[in-house]
Amino acid sequence: MTEVEKKTIEQMELQDLIKIDELKMAQYQFKLATSAEDYFAALKLVQDVYLKEGYVNSDESSCPCRILENHFYEKTAVFMGKKEEKLVFTVSLFPDSPNGLPMDSIYKKELDSLRDKGRMIGEVGCLATHPEFRDGSQNIPMHGNKIMLNYAMEYLKLDDLVITVHPRHAVVYKEVLMFDEIGKGTIKSHPKVNGNPAVALRLNLNEVEAKCRHSYQNNSLDTNLHHFLFVKQSRILQFPENNTAQVSNCNPFLYPGHMARHTGYPVYQN
Repeated sequence: MTEVEKKTIEQMELQDLIKIDELKMAQYQFKLATSAEDYFAALKLVQDVYLKEGYVNSDESSCPCRILENHFYEKTAVFMGKKEEKLVFTVSLFPDSPNGLPMDSIYKKELDSLRDKGRMIGEVGCLATHPEFRDGSQNIPMHGNKIMLNYAMEYLKLDDLVITVHPRHAVVYKEVLMFDEIGKGTIKSHPKVNGNPAVALRLNLNEVEAKCRHSYQNNSLDTNLHHFLFVKQSRILQFPENNTAQVSNCNPFLYPGHMARHTGYPVYQN
């Protein structure tokens, strides 16, 4: 068996792990966080999960929530997944700003290469699934990915999503979710996740649907990520009705220091 054949089989095996079971998700809802209470709950889940996974250093371990400076920027979006009233998932989307993105601290050169081409970029971060709801399936994170991806493309009109991930997770992002390496796959120590190793990845939003369609064209519907992300309608995803109003008003904290002043919570520097 050739190396190309082995890689193709490995890719197919990874993609077959993505089985979307809508029946199991009937009690779930995914939406934008639009209140202070939503933000606190989502960012507390991130901090709790990061503590357990070793992504928080000793100086930060007393923080009740993982709050980045970018959480205060106007177009930042925090997404939540709930089962009835239980918060089970969250992910943040940081559109680029005059002050940059969190991963500029270690991958600024790579991000500047996209900016220099006039591309609108946004960083995906603060992703967490509640440990009690990790059943080995991808149902919860894939629904979270879908609402975040739709928002990035349809509401923010971004050209690229960028993310830093632990190298052991990179294969899933590349082979399943259609991300590409940037920065030649260089692994760096990330100071904001307790020095854990990180690689930088990019998702070209202008090409992702076509790539996804081609990659999943022979899959059954329950493992066809193109059908799930770009074709199938889902009642459990609550998208904003008005693009302009939601994009400008979804963030209850519109300037740095607001949350810290009113709660005493520290803010993580980017």
